Amino acid sequence: MAYIERFQGSEDMKVDSKYRLSVPVDFRRVLEKQDPEWTAGKPARMVLLYGPRLDGHVEGYSIDSIAEIQTALSTRPKADAKSKALRNHYIHMAAQVTVDDTGRIVVPAKVRDKLGLGKDEYVTFLGDLKTFQLWRRDDYQSAIAAEEDVLGDDFDPDAEMDALLYGDTAPEVL
Repeated sequence: MAYIERFQGSEDMKVDSKYRLSVPVDFRRVLEKQDPEWTAGKPARMVLLYGPRLDGHVEGYSIDSIAEIQTALSTRPKADAKSKALRNHYIHMAAQVTVDDTGRIVVPAKVRDKLGLGKDEYVTFLGDLKTFQLWRRDDYQSAIAAEEDVLGDDFDPDAEMDALLYGDTAPEVL
């Protein structure tokens, strides 16, 4: 299976007084590789979804990833209620932004409003494979603490991954 560049890891970045935000280098490389119009010296593009169905964060997509979704939506009937909801989420509540030559974006007002983001605050970039999330750092830390409370101290990510990968055929643990 060929390796496909994905968004992974997390990094905190500070929004400046003009609402400019540096995009982590690893994320920029994925955006460049997944933007069919990108060439060296040309800015990469991305799409940020800011709709109400996103709980406390904004979802970031490369151009290829959002095109895959929007192409699928273009084949669905417009009058269908679920299609309308999907269009609202993936098209109407989307802002395309460009990474400038210094690796920054200007955070659109609708994204700032969604996050409750002010000047000189920190944003957490959170890789999520085909997409990434943007959180106000304090909100992300609160969400992680709440998740820890729900999962409890006995949650074992390795055991969960074994079940996902192997199901009932998981090798015995010695």
